[in-house]
Amino acid sequence: MATLKKKHLPHRVDVKTLLGESAEGEVWSDWVLDVPAYVEQKSKLVVDRRSTSTTNGQEITSTTFVVVLHANDLVPRSMVKAWKGTARERTSEVIDSSFYAYPRTPSHTQAFLD
Repeated sequence: MATLKKKHLPHRVDVKTLLGESAEGEVWSDWVLDVPAYVEQKSKLVVDRRSTSTTNGQEITSTTFVVVLHANDLVPRSMVKAWKGTARERTSEVIDSSFYAYPRTPSHTQAFLD
């Protein structure tokens, strides 16, 4: 299986994943810094896959598209900090993501942020 290589991903993002919930509330991972990514600021209508969202199952507008390696899989509700150190820096929640693993093509994970 071909995989996307780190050298093909020109941007860096920070990622924080929701691990689960406990009696005290949500349990999050620590921030994983400088994750190789391809980030594109564009609008797209996507279905909200966040189970706790008030818009769950509805079509909403995503404003940022992110591609990462399989090792950095982004599941809905993960937090992603993009455009660090610029005027566009922002932290967003993953609305929906897709895991692409096809023979002889660059495998990767795509995510759409709110």
